[in-house]
Parts: sequence; structure tokens; C-alpha cells
Amino acid sequence: MKNPAGSRILQADNIAGLVIVACSAWLLTETRDMPPMSALLPVAMLCAMALMGVILIVRTILNPQTASAGPVFVAPRRFLLVVFVIAAYAFGVATLGFYTSTTIMVPAVAFCFGYRKPLGLALATIIFVGGIALIFMVLMNQELPPEFFAS
Repeated sequence: MKNPAGSRILQADNIAGLVIVACSAWLLTETRDMPPMSALLPVAMLCAMALMGVILIVRTILNPQTASAGPVFVAPRRFLLVVFVIAAYAFGVATLGFYTSTTIMVPAVAFCFGYRKPLGLALATIIFVGGIALIFMVLMNQELPPEFFAS
């Protein structure tokens, strides 16, 4: 799929890289008011995402053959569903609390991807939520957003 006038700048990979860098930079500004230990993981992840976005842009500009040749959205409905689910999860964390939202979201997302075994869904949820609790509450001594029933 050729770009208009053969432009190296208007390739999907460059646009994606730019969006990744811009969103990471914006979200980094949101970590300024966080306690240092709480901000450590988000800052590290956002810096890594920004770096990967820059690498994506540079790689595409230096070697245009590495750019994605297919359409930007293979399945627009799935993309919109993913955006909706992310927004619903963020809203859920703010209103229900982190643990409740994550306990609902982990098996729901796995189910949407086709995994249907109840024992596996329950085990994955317990391991994931338990691991997050262990890391934040025990090892880092940090509180996550409170649960709706604990407020």
C-alpha cells in the first residue's frame, strides 16, 4: 500500500509512533503529583513506551521497507471494542476500585479472546490480582485506589 506522493512521514507506523510518544509524554505529566515509590513503575513504563515509539519512527524513516504495508485498521470494530474496554476499566478503577475492576476485567478479557475454561479463568485472575497485591501492598507498601465498599 503506497502513501500519497511516496511520503515517508505519512506512514501508519510513523503516525502510531507519534501517538505513542505524545500519549506517553502527556501521561508522564500526570505522575508529577504521585509519591516517588508510586510513580516509579508508571514512569518506567511510560519512558519505555516513548522510547519504543521513537524507535518505531526512526526505523520507518531510515528503512521504509520495514513499515507496515497493510491497512491501519484490519478490524475497526475490534479496535473500538478495545478502546471501549480500556475506558470502562479506567472508569471502573475510579468508581469501583482497582481490585474489584481487575477481578472483573481479567476473566472478561480472556473470555473475549476465546478462553472459556472456568478453572483457568479463575486461576489467572487470582494469580494476577494476587501478584499485583503482593507487589504493591507487601513489597512496595503502596495503596491502590480504594474499593467502593471500603470507602
